Amino acid sequence: MRKKRILAVLMAVLMIVTLLPSMAFAAEAGELGGKLKVKGLPAVGTVLSADYSKVTPEGVTDDDVIFSWSRQTGEKELTQVGTEKTYTVTQDDLGYVLVLDITPAEKSEFTGKLQAKTLEVTATQEEAQAVADKKAQEEQNTEAQLEGSEEDAESEDAEDVQQTEDDSTEGAVLAEENEAESPSQTEEDDTQNPEQTEEMQIYTQSELQPDGTEKTTDKTEDVQETEAPEDAENTDDVENAQQELSYEAVASVEGQENPVCDFGTIRAESGDNESQTMFVDIQNTGTGALNFKAISPEHFMVADIEGPLAAGESVSVWIQPRKELEKGTYDDTITYETEEGAEVSFEVKAVVEAEEEPVLEPDDSEAPDDSENPETPDNTEEPSAELGKLSISTDPAVLSFADLTEGYTQISESQTVTVTNTGDETVTLKLPESEHFDIAPVDTQAVYTLEKGASCSFLVQPKAGLVQGDYSDTLVFGIEEDESAVAQAEAGVSVKAEEKPQVSLKADPSEIIYDPMEEGYNTPEYVYRITLTNTGNAAVDLTQPQAQYFEIGELSATQLDPGAEATFTAVPKTGMTAGEYSESVQVTATNTDSQISAVADISASFSVTKPACRITGIQNPSHVKGVKNGVEKSAKALGLPSKVVINTTEGEMKAKVKWNVKECTYDPSVKQEQTFKVNGTVVLPDGVENPDQISLITAVKVTVKAGRTAQIADPANNKITGISADGYTTQSKITFTAVGAGMDNESPGKGDVRYVPDHWTVINTNSWSQAPYTATFGITKEGTYNLTVVFNAQQYDGKSWKNTGKQDTKQVSFTISQPKVVITATPTPVQQNPAANQKKAVQTGDTTNIMPFVLILAIAAGAIVGVVVYKKKKK
Repeated sequence: MRKKRILAVLMAVLMIVTLLPSMAFAAEAGELGGKLKVKGLPAVGTVLSADYSKVTPEGVTDDDVIFSWSRQTGEKELTQVGTEKTYTVTQDDLGYVLVLDITPAEKSEFTGKLQAKTLEVTATQEEAQAVADKKAQEEQNTEAQLEGSEEDAESEDAEDVQQTEDDSTEGAVLAEENEAESPSQTEEDDTQNPEQTEEMQIYTQSELQPDGTEKTTDKTEDVQETEAPEDAENTDDVENAQQELSYEAVASVEGQENPVCDFGTIRAESGDNESQTMFVDIQNTGTGALNFKAISPEHFMVADIEGPLAAGESVSVWIQPRKELEKGTYDDTITYETEEGAEVSFEVKAVVEAEEEPVLEPDDSEAPDDSENPETPDNTEEPSAELGKLSISTDPAVLSFADLTEGYTQISESQTVTVTNTGDETVTLKLPESEHFDIAPVDTQAVYTLEKGASCSFLVQPKAGLVQGDYSDTLVFGIEEDESAVAQAEAGVSVKAEEKPQVSLKADPSEIIYDPMEEGYNTPEYVYRITLTNTGNAAVDLTQPQAQYFEIGELSATQLDPGAEATFTAVPKTGMTAGEYSESVQVTATNTDSQISAVADISASFSVTKPACRITGIQNPSHVKGVKNGVEKSAKALGLPSKVVINTTEGEMKAKVKWNVKECTYDPSVKQEQTFKVNGTVVLPDGVENPDQISLITAVKVTVKAGRTAQIADPANNKITGISADGYTTQSKITFTAVGAGMDNESPGKGDVRYVPDHWTVINTNSWSQAPYTATFGITKEGTYNLTVVFNAQQYDGKSWKNTGKQDTKQVSFTISQPKVVITATPTPVQQNPAANQKKAVQTGDTTNIMPFVLILAIAAGAIVGVVVYKKKKK
């Protein structure tokens, strides 16, 4: 078993050895290999570039390759967004992955192609950094789990090896070598998959650092990348995830690390120390973005670093001694801290002298005689021969020039930088040397020797003949008296590729449509004016446009520079017959140098119609007569015509009318005859016009016949009949009838009025609910009595009688006396109308025996029950 394991290890080593020549040969052959990465965070506004640190062979630069930046919009769909060596992420890239492809340039000796991808683009650098950190942390956790699994497997394999160890020394040595080379592989895996064995051997090659931790060598990474080319598409994401981000920065002054900002000797005079300014460059040398905290040192003022500092970027910060420094020597260490835990420090020194005390002239009268005290020591100090502070400053500190186009021969823009002696002594200026900018004094007679507070100005402009690219130089002004006292200004300019002539002409409006006109028309009052704009980058000559149906005005200009405008008018020609007219009016713009042309098309149209039919008058409609009285107030009920006759240039026509019935004087409630007028507005038919503004108001005369006169009953005709003037006895049955006025109106009309008996009273009050309005009663006590009847007034609303609430009362008197024959029975009033309501029972006087009828009813019910029972049994 151990022999098989040893044999597998030897085979894996042989495979690696055989691969090394081919790898070396490929590198020497100049084929692009290794791993291409994208430098910069994938966030909107960030500038991305190519990172060749892992690309083979070494020495590949931007000039050796052609760039293609693409936006991955689908699984395999790419949209090219740039071909420059850098790419600025735009808002359109948000949420997509960016892909960088590089291929060898024609002048280079390389072959092949490499590709790198970013993570998804985010809105801000902070979000991109968070995504990258999260991705790296996840991959780091995954890697830690894999390492744990490999350690477990290594432990198990180690036990297996020890169990199968031979007593032979040679066997033990071979087992140890096998365990060191492939501790995580089982014997079966070694035999079945030698490539995996080789990969694991490469993966576990390591070396111990001084702190005892394990570090994978570069050689291991190179071999791994060579062994697994199929993962080339994800190399960027994998490496970003596997590499732990580092956070560190360094400080430098003019490229020197561990800088010391020595302000020398300054005076504690107001404002003197504020004129002293030095600059330190802080560079992010880690792989993660740095976010610096604000600081406020005790003795010096420093600039805070705003915003995140991306990996590889640098920023220049200023340092000044504080105004309130007292006399003394200051040696401080300024430390910038980041939220990620990184620190960067540099040393700052300054010596502050006290203000000079005024020298007092001695009073000769009080001065002691030296001859009297010859041994008195002389305490007067000799003046110091040390020079005062030497410093200069520039204004402005940044010079930004407008973009230039490659091939330029003249430079129209120059900027001025002023150098001021901010020290205490006279200094002699030393002009900076610049590779890309020319520097000359504004005054050709200027002397470069500046006294304290004096200034000298210089003109700065880009040098002629710069090719396409971005140029930035630091202009360092010095003084001969002290090389360390310098002042600098940053100058920058971009040179764009030479633009090819582009000819483009825009017409506004690009379409003109005139309103329809009748035959015999004149020139329209409104005339279209077309504006032509040169939207290209080259001057053009214009051709005068021509048209068949339009009168074209002369061009206001025939030569246009880029952005310039010219105008012309287009008006329909007169005398055209009825029809539709349209055409394309074209204007050609030509660049005479390149003979490139462009055409602007203007779509123009109008229509001509025959003269329209016109109204000349309205014929009043005939008098409407015989309208029934009381009809509703509407055009239909009154019989108004729906159309009237109008006169036109093409003869008589009928036109609809909208009658204004609401405003006429007709009153449906009036029964007398009514004659009135109804006004209306004529609606012209389609095709009929009214250019002469003829009034469209017409009127019709209407007569409504008189109506039926309402029959109003007189309440004086309400009466009570049947009461005898001779009187009654206590045994009499008294019968009477109430007669209402108008009760005989059998064909009532709307508005008729009648009276209907409602109730009557003698001793008690009794009511009627319906006709006949008759009642019978008797009184058993002598005396004189009054019979009172109340009548309700009712009016006919056209459908039924309705109470109006008005009442009328009638009354008659009668007497009751004892009969001449004594009778024992006491008479009881009898009401002959069974439908009348009464409050006291009335005797009817009917003595018929009803028992026989009851017996007959009982016999009939029994017979019915018997028949029902018989039928049920039969069934």
